[in-house]
Amino acid sequence: MTKINHTIVVRKRCTYVDSKGNRCTKETTVTHPYCPQHTQKVLGLKVAKSTVPFAGLGLFTLKPIKKGDIALFYEGEKLTVKEYNKRYEKEGFGEYGMTLGARHVIDARKTSSGLGRYVCDYTGSGQKANVKYYDNKGKIEITAKRNIEAGEELMVSYGKEMRTAMGFQHINVEEKKRLKKEKKALKKSKKEKKLKK
Repeated sequence: MTKINHTIVVRKRCTYVDSKGNRCTKETTVTHPYCPQHTQKVLGLKVAKSTVPFAGLGLFTLKPIKKGDIALFYEGEKLTVKEYNKRYEKEGFGEYGMTLGARHVIDARKTSSGLGRYVCDYTGSGQKANVKYYDNKGKIEITAKRNIEAGEELMVSYGKEMRTAMGFQHINVEEKKRLKKEKKALKKSKKEKKLKK
């Protein structure tokens, strides 16, 4: 099965203006509105290879973030649910859609739509989600679930439905323990039956 990439590569000039009024001359396709250097300087964020297996790029914080603080906003095109569903009807789902209330979706498929799209699901990382999405009066905030240290990758839970749509399932630690226990009990039961014969 071919993985569908909804990314539209958009080249834009960095919007950073220094204290003398000079605008940065670098172009960017990933970290709008700034080039990677100014994204780090202004926002304290960095896009780099994710620590999550098979995830591609991830988003890292270069500064500590306190529990409950907004790390950044999830930005993109504001579409109605109907418009969004029509856009992705052939694929079955859009990889960068975030529901906003009952009637709208923020679609961050374009690279010019913000850094929030680089926050990966934690599945397979061996870690837990450290941020969550929060719908606050028409804006989607990416908020710290705990204190986050500088250098950490921001990770969220996409939820069971989205993981299924994307073709991967998360089995949490408790589920793994339960399955392991059941397997051990079954093995013990089979061994006891053999001894009785």
